[in-house]
Amino acid sequence: MTDLNRTLSIFADGEPVTGFRHARLTGRDALGLYPMPFTLRLWNLAEEEYLKLEAAKTLAVLHGNSVLACGTVSDVYRKTIPEGTLTEAVFAAGLSLWEAPVSLSVEAGVSVSETVRRILEASGTGIRLLSFPGNDPVRTRGQAFSGRAAECVEEALSAAGARGTLTETGLCVIPAEGLPVTVTLTEPELAGAPAQAGKRLLLVRTAPVGWPLGKAMAVKWKNESGEGLVTERSIDADNLEGNWQAELLMEIHNS
Repeated sequence: MTDLNRTLSIFADGEPVTGFRHARLTGRDALGLYPMPFTLRLWNLAEEEYLKLEAAKTLAVLHGNSVLACGTVSDVYRKTIPEGTLTEAVFAAGLSLWEAPVSLSVEAGVSVSETVRRILEASGTGIRLLSFPGNDPVRTRGQAFSGRAAECVEEALSAAGARGTLTETGLCVIPAEGLPVTVTLTEPELAGAPAQAGKRLLLVRTAPVGWPLGKAMAVKWKNESGEGLVTERSIDADNLEGNWQAELLMEIHNS
């Protein structure tokens, strides 16, 4: 695996953040709607750029055209270090959906997909349902949802045996039977051979990528191969000389 370009682009509320030389993004996310934080560290960030970051509601970090992480900002702070100042911003996808309360009744005869749409609308977050492949059963009984919007969505999806994941544009649903493979990683794109991480689990190391969770991926190395669902992703991306790697955890479907 070779990636000489370590450029990280940062956007606060859609506006570019500049005025830094050294940046590092770390974090982990997993399939589902529980918000998992990423941390962006910036050394000696210019004052006006720090104020822009401090006032931001959303944050996105890209490598080229690939969104490595994006979400709602939960905290921004700055501290003095021997090298100058260090700014840290903590943000997470799905934080708004997790924090939004929902109280909703759905009558009998409504499909799971329509139920999810109604929960999202009731959340007031503006998050929309992007896709609903696979089984979409109609509920024969009325339902009542009360609590965190994210948990209500997951409860509704469970009736179809499906799981959800959030992207920068909305909610994607992964059916119980999975999705067809859309991307293949080969040996030159890997940072070493994939490793078994448990029964039917494969850990794949590659360059930092904004890999959408829930995607079906095939991996080929030497005389071996495997394919499955990407259920977890961790990133440690330093734009200078530090770590520059992503780890993808796959649920193996066949090998």
